[in-house]
Amino acid sequence: MDYLKTTLRVGLVFVILTAFVEIPYAAAITAALGLALGVQRDTGDLMRTFVIAIGLSIVAGALSEIPAVGGYLTDILTNLAALAAASAVGVLGRWAWEQAGA
Repeated sequence: MDYLKTTLRVGLVFVILTAFVEIPYAAAITAALGLALGVQRDTGDLMRTFVIAIGLSIVAGALSEIPAVGGYLTDILTNLAALAAASAVGVLGRWAWEQAGA
């Protein structure tokens, strides 16, 4: 069983779900899923993870002007940016742990 892909799929479904349904502690759950995702990633993906997190943060509000669906798309991208940022923190933590020789 590939835990990385499963965690990513759960994270993506949760991020999309939170755009339509108000979930208590959604930010904390998103952060926990992102950290779990980042810790499982290879430390060679560190730069790519940071670029994805920064790129999603930049473009998250760009689709807000689309009638009817813009708000949902913005919410999805904003939540996805939070997932990616938490994943970047997880990858960075794993990289630091490996650098410390543990």
